[in-house]
Amino acid sequence: MVAEKITKSELLELLNTLEPKIKKSLWNTRFQDQEDLEQDIKVKILESYEKIADIKVPNFEQFLGDYLSNEKKKS
Repeated sequence: MVAEKITKSELLELLNTLEPKIKKSLWNTRFQDQEDLEQDIKVKILESYEKIADIKVPNFEQFLGDYLSNEKKKS
């Protein structure tokens, strides 16, 4: 089962949703560094999404089938 990739607009919406949390987490940094750090955090979020989106996760039936076949091999 392949997960559906989200659109660019949905990804931007995600970043906008996380923006208040990102800004709050930057309060303890120097003002001069906040903008750069905010951009770095957003880039890391996008990079993480790309890694996660490429992971192929089995559905429950596939997982259960794989698990049971592995258990039979052990016996």
